[in-house]
Amino acid sequence: MKKIGIIGCGGIAHVHAWVLAGMERVKISVLCDTDRTHAEEIALDYAPEAEIVTNWESLLDGDLDAVHICTPHALHAPMAKAFLEHGKAVFCEKPSAVSTEQFEGLVFSDRAHPGKLGFCFQNRYNETTRLMDRLVAEGRIGAVLGARGFVTWRRDADYYAAGPWRGRPETAGGGALINQSIHTLDLLLRYCGEPDLVKSTVATHHLPELAVEDTVEAWMSFPDGKRACFYASNGYAKDAPVLIEIQGEQGRICMNGQEVTLYRDGAAPEHFLCEQERGIGKDYWGCGHKACIRDFYRALDTGERYPNDLQGTAATFRAMMEIYREGRRDCG
Repeated sequence: MKKIGIIGCGGIAHVHAWVLAGMERVKISVLCDTDRTHAEEIALDYAPEAEIVTNWESLLDGDLDAVHICTPHALHAPMAKAFLEHGKAVFCEKPSAVSTEQFEGLVFSDRAHPGKLGFCFQNRYNETTRLMDRLVAEGRIGAVLGARGFVTWRRDADYYAAGPWRGRPETAGGGALINQSIHTLDLLLRYCGEPDLVKSTVATHHLPELAVEDTVEAWMSFPDGKRACFYASNGYAKDAPVLIEIQGEQGRICMNGQEVTLYRDGAAPEHFLCEQERGIGKDYWGCGHKACIRDFYRALDTGERYPNDLQGTAATFRAMMEIYREGRRDCG
């Protein structure tokens, strides 16, 4: 039985606890948050026997087998590094880091403790993603030429007031890109690779008082000639379904929320509705967390490589940082 600790007990930690509570051979032993009431809420629903602590460093020398890091972004890398160096496995929310310096430090610890670190890129496990993977692998649209992705959600001032860390570059690392749309960027790169050229802008249109962006756009080109367009904004009227389109030589695949449509040149469109299991939390989170977390523990048990390890998510981190670098430079 693996003893698990959850560090940071905000909204997303409830999803982690829900998944862990439904698994065999793992037990939530510790809940940690600087505000005890947050930890107590999770304990009430998922781990009534868990110890509640407010100091994460007190857990470094404990008997935990693994920790889930669900804290503000700037704490991810230093916490993951510390727990790895104390022999714990670490499953961490995105992003892996908020700076290149943090990321490079994490690379050093990951190499010293291989196979112990994984990240929560749950959309890789969505039924829509698996279907697009299959259609591309089967050659249904021929060679991939590029992709585009759109995230148009709504985040108002009350969202940032409820979690002030989200609006601060020093704690969040950014806004609409690093917090809301990093998963969509990750899926674009899944089908295009890692860009060798990025042009971008980042801006605050909707909430100009924010210190982080609410809008970001990027154009990316790739070594083999592929192109990708990316747009994300927190200023829309509601949380609309994410749209991803993969363009091939012989057609295109369009994902709109839970619907996937295959358009092949000279053929009638084929429509697929992916009935993904409902999770908890926001509707568009889906249930990818369950498969993502279970796969992490499967890899720990078998010794196989976990796809969402540091190496497997590095291209997304680098592209994100390049979008920020280019966009902030162009904005002066």
